[in-house]
Amino acid sequence: MAVNCPVCRVDAAAPRLHKDGVAILACASCGSAFWQPDADFDAGALYGAGYFASADHAAGYDDYAALEGALRRNFARRLRALGAPHSGARLLDLGPAYGFAVDEARRLGWRAFGLEVSTAAAHRAIATIGAAVIAVGDAQRAPFADASFDAVTLWDVLEHLPRPHAAMAEFARVLRPGGRVALTTGDVGSLAARISGAHWHLYTIPEHIFFYSREGLRRLLAAHGLRVERIRAEGARYPLGYLFERLRKTLTRRDAAPARWPGAELSIPVNLFDVVTVHAVREAA
Repeated sequence: MAVNCPVCRVDAAAPRLHKDGVAILACASCGSAFWQPDADFDAGALYGAGYFASADHAAGYDDYAALEGALRRNFARRLRALGAPHSGARLLDLGPAYGFAVDEARRLGWRAFGLEVSTAAAHRAIATIGAAVIAVGDAQRAPFADASFDAVTLWDVLEHLPRPHAAMAEFARVLRPGGRVALTTGDVGSLAARISGAHWHLYTIPEHIFFYSREGLRRLLAAHGLRVERIRAEGARYPLGYLFERLRKTLTRRDAAPARWPGAELSIPVNLFDVVTVHAVREAA
């Protein structure tokens, strides 16, 4: 019997593969995939301090802070694609972690704010960027007024959110008409994902709950008055050490100690064409 797809809301999902003891379902209508957490699953509980700095767990990062240089370059490039902000333009970054994207947006002239589910990361962000512009909270209950932002960004965040329609409704609520959403997420329909099967590097359970297709993204955003202008597979820069970290956690013993070696901090451009950047605009009601 087909299961209702939480992305397109069509009863067209069925198990495709298994990863880390859970079934990943794929939707025959929109092409997106997802797994079904138990009723008591608390997504926010995953993101303690250890998520951002622990080599002993499969989830998260060995050392998120060590990625700062490469992340800032990626965020600055993505933010420039939004165009120059007008005077007083406000931007909300969902899931800013240590605040690097918020800080880069401020440097580009935005009045930038962040909403972060992890208290530990939010405190680190405030210390890092030197301003209390990071709020702790859930993406489904953003503590901001209606139509109070000109742009909302989600850099590698959407796949973590357990209720995508509830979250997207909030993003649309806080955006003014004509405001923009920009996001990055994996493309489960990409050649890399299809060839890799259960070993695709973005099938990271339990932190990634949804694995979107391009069609699924279009339908999700359209359901909340957000018209997609473009979807492109764009590369990003990653330190060599981080690339080997992902390889270790995906293909080998995921709890193995990381290797330390010269050149690990060197960042290089990577594009497997399995991560897409989406730009959408908030249509008038």
